[in-house]
Amino acid sequence: MAERTGRGRFLRSLLTVDVVLRLAAVVLAVLIVIRALFAGAAGFWSIALVGGATVGLYGAIRLVDRARVLLTRTHPEAVDWLATSRVTSTVATRSRSRLLAVLALLILIVHAAITGYVGGWTILVAVVLAAIATLLSPDLRLVALLGGMAVVFGTATVFVASIFQGSTEGRALAVSVAAIVVPMLVSDKLVALVRQPALTTAHRTILAVLTLVLGFLGWTRADWLPGVTHGCYTLPTSTGATVLRATPGGDRCYGLIDTADPGVFASPAFGRDPVTTALQRRILANNRPLRDGDLTVVWLGALSCDPLPADGTRCRDGRDYPAERDQLRALLFAQTRIAATDHRLHVVIADATQNVEHIDEVAQLIIAHRAALGPRLAVIGGGDSRDTTQLAINRLLDAGIPFIAPNLLADLGAPGKPFVDRAGYLQLAPTNLDYAQDTVARLRHRFPTGFRLDVFQPVDPTDQYTISLVNDLLAAVRATGSTARHVPTLDRIDQTVCLSDPGTPPTVLYFAGRWTGFADFVQRINEVCGHSRPRLVVADVSVSRFMASYQLRAISTADWPVDYHVGGPTCADLTAESFAAITTALDASRDLLNLRPGETFACADRAGDARDGRLTNACTLDAAVKLTSQPCRPNDLGTYLIPAWDAVLLADALLPDRPPAGRDYLTSLTVGPVTLAAGTRATVRDGRLVRPTIAVRLFHVDALNDPGLVWERPGEQLRLPTDPPAAAAPPDHP
Repeated sequence: MAERTGRGRFLRSLLTVDVVLRLAAVVLAVLIVIRALFAGAAGFWSIALVGGATVGLYGAIRLVDRARVLLTRTHPEAVDWLATSRVTSTVATRSRSRLLAVLALLILIVHAAITGYVGGWTILVAVVLAAIATLLSPDLRLVALLGGMAVVFGTATVFVASIFQGSTEGRALAVSVAAIVVPMLVSDKLVALVRQPALTTAHRTILAVLTLVLGFLGWTRADWLPGVTHGCYTLPTSTGATVLRATPGGDRCYGLIDTADPGVFASPAFGRDPVTTALQRRILANNRPLRDGDLTVVWLGALSCDPLPADGTRCRDGRDYPAERDQLRALLFAQTRIAATDHRLHVVIADATQNVEHIDEVAQLIIAHRAALGPRLAVIGGGDSRDTTQLAINRLLDAGIPFIAPNLLADLGAPGKPFVDRAGYLQLAPTNLDYAQDTVARLRHRFPTGFRLDVFQPVDPTDQYTISLVNDLLAAVRATGSTARHVPTLDRIDQTVCLSDPGTPPTVLYFAGRWTGFADFVQRINEVCGHSRPRLVVADVSVSRFMASYQLRAISTADWPVDYHVGGPTCADLTAESFAAITTALDASRDLLNLRPGETFACADRAGDARDGRLTNACTLDAAVKLTSQPCRPNDLGTYLIPAWDAVLLADALLPDRPPAGRDYLTSLTVGPVTLAAGTRATVRDGRLVRPTIAVRLFHVDALNDPGLVWERPGEQLRLPTDPPAAAAPPDHP
């Protein structure tokens, strides 16, 4: 009876704020230790480092003192395990509870530093632990005084560092010296002003450490503050594959993301377009910790742009990323496809920002975090064929990382050669020379007595794609005896390109620029030709990105035809097996594709009435989710989806589980033939693709501003006798 009464009295004594704080410190400390242990090696080392530092600091005397107190019995007359337990003793003592809270906070901080991950719960628990440790302090005024002085002294050290001229190491030394000297000189006088007892050596040490930390954070604020404020920051110690950096203006992120939860200071997706970010989040949510045999694909391209001031979800120059979304959908579908086998696909999304400006920096991040990406690693994409892209690819190849390019075409300085002519670089698409020769052959057949080709391309010395295409076109035309000229600016486009001009030879206008300038090009033609229209306009592969955007076509105000090259096979080209695999994977993500309940996706060019390559009421997967004013039902995969799908499946067939011993990894890559989605067969020997897997294709639209109609073949003016007949409905479709 006495034991029960004593236990009840003890439990009632717990109903105070002070004891509740102590109990919370103990519970949180235990939970943090358990969580850290379940986090694996990083959690173990966090606990080991904090525990080792604590033991070294306090030594054996502190441990003996703690043991003596814990063994003290306050009720010797009755054995009460609850009142005499170690936990109870710890809760009953302010200093121990405060020590546990501080140690738990240190474990939390060290664990975040080792893993590089800072989540919302991490910050919340850290704030709670700091508040508990503060409230359990014997002198709250002293705590407030030390904190306030640390902030003031930290600001002073930043000022000292800003006026100090010298190297980075010298300025760091200035911050360190100021953080130690300033508190020593000023702290006692400030304490005397507020009538507090003199600071002890421990107080001065704590003040110096806090000042040093705050001063360092203030001095390096340019490195972390823009990223933190714009959701583009990951700790430099991050051991995972998610690493973000902020652009110089701080308004955009670039880097790597491989998880749906990158932390509180990191964006969960690149860009601000809701369709693009939702697609990325789904891909990242499908990722799982790597196992033996898993394939890791780093998709490298551009997903963010200079935002429109009035609407941050849109690009300032009107560009969109339909082709990139096609490729991301291919990765999403490939995840579903490969998950049905004995391994999985782990996707890392790498954004190099608008015009792949930061692609070389992103390549360096990939190399630095290669250990976290697994042995079966390939990079796919590349965005644009620019100088920086070539530099980044070569950097990756130097590190032994293979690169598969579905849509890079430039052959500057080496016509007909791949963009990067090295083992480990696999270019699925033909070169610019192939497209130039195809164009000139069609024009020569259309105008047997000769023609004049005006090639429009704004000068950009770093853009290898457009420069090499112009060079290839000029050389190919010269070989036929006709004439060609480079038109570098819009004002050089004249009325000779219009049907109303009677001059001879007839002038054909070729757009060899980037798709982002195609709208201005179209507007210039409208202005020059007036009530007439251009005689014949042919556009490069880049314009297929413009054509993939339903909205850009609809607002172009051009009712005249365009022939343009495309960078991949059509839905009708797919084999029955590939079409079934893609549509099965597609159905698993139907909520992202605007498919109605019970609706089955079907390609318009595989329908029973599809004839002669005429695609009516065309609506790509991208248009179906992007259009709001005039929604359409999806009936086309999109030009860029299938090449990206093929790139993933080729990487999966090519990469071994372990690099071969005693051989160069890239030159050892050999596989084939591998049957791709459209039935073409890819063969890789000694790290090189034997031949491109994507054919040169020319599409036609009767009216540029009618996005619902596409001819998956050249227009009548540019058809060749050697062109294959347009495909009818495939045999797998009724």
